[in-house]
Order: sequence, then structure tokens, then C-alpha cells
Amino acid sequence: MSLLSPDLESIVIVLVFLGTLLVIRQIVVAKANSIKQTLGTHGQRIHLLEVYRVEKSLKLSLFDIEGHRVAVLYGGAGRQAALLKLDAGPAEKCVPDA
Repeated sequence: MSLLSPDLESIVIVLVFLGTLLVIRQIVVAKANSIKQTLGTHGQRIHLLEVYRVEKSLKLSLFDIEGHRVAVLYGGAGRQAALLKLDAGPAEKCVPDA
């Protein structure tokens, strides 16, 4: 006979599984920099700068692609994405009208 009831066995199995996942997550978080270097993602030429939610299913993202700023407007399924290259660099600031 089993020492635990089937319900307790299921609970123990789930807790062991979740504990294993938490340990794996901590290992990945602790070694994130070495993993990035191994995968080659530390020297990317495309950087995501900001993301804005315009509507419920419409987002605007700002990318830096090799020193050029690009805005991408995209939505859910069936919508076409729009791209716009921005002329203003990171050092330029917009001055509001007085």
C-alpha cells in the first residue's frame, strides 16, 4: 500500500515540478550575461527602445537600427504594419513653441 493518498501524491508531484522549474529559472537568471554572450545577442545592431500601446490591439514601437530611429506601428491579425524612419537622432530635442 502507498503511504500517501492519490490526492496527496498529485500535490507532491506538482510541488516537486514547480520547485524544479523555480530552480531552473534562478540558474538562468543568475547566468543571463554568460548565456547572452554564448548566444551572441550582446552585440546586436537592432535595439528596441520603447513600446507604446495606442489602442487595445495597436502598438507603436521605437527601434534603433544601426544609429537610425525607426517607428513601427502594428496591430493584431489581419492588420498591416507601418514603418517610419525618423530623422531626429537621440541628441536632438524638440522645443515646444512659446
